[in-house]
Amino acid sequence: MSETNALLNNIKFQFSISKQLLEYHLATLEQEEYRWCSPNAGLYIQEKAGKWHVDLPDSEAYHIGTPSIAWTLWHITFWWEMVLDHSFGEGTLTKEDIKVHEHVESVKNAIHLLMEKWENILDNLKEEDLYSTSYSKFPFNNEVEFHQLASWLNLELMKNTAEIGYVRFEYASVKK
Repeated sequence: MSETNALLNNIKFQFSISKQLLEYHLATLEQEEYRWCSPNAGLYIQEKAGKWHVDLPDSEAYHIGTPSIAWTLWHITFWWEMVLDHSFGEGTLTKEDIKVHEHVESVKNAIHLLMEKWENILDNLKEEDLYSTSYSKFPFNNEVEFHQLASWLNLELMKNTAEIGYVRFEYASVKK
């Protein structure tokens, strides 16, 4: 097995593990829990003048509180859509362009589509793509090789998935 195949297989393996844990949480996630706001409420989604918006913090300091599952799922769509657009698309998306999903089923569908796109990209990478910096525009400004960006995406997915799990534990303990 070549070094490139080993690197790509590792990236795919990491993604597979993160995806499985996210799927575990999404499989039974319902609307009430999706929109639930912790007593330690932090970042959330909300409706203003008929349109759904996401809280956009100035910092990620601990004192802002626990993000809701809805916000965390928006965050997953945010970084994935930004990477896909800036690395393989027009490169024009901004944070404000990322859709805020009012309903849990809508965000689940969006995430599944993003997973499919990501898997398709990984399946079609060439060796030179892994080591190129030209596909690392967001958030690294072409300063890292693509395999590093792919690893970062896997880490972000696992981190956000763990945050969802934490909020699900909190929700279940409050509701019992």
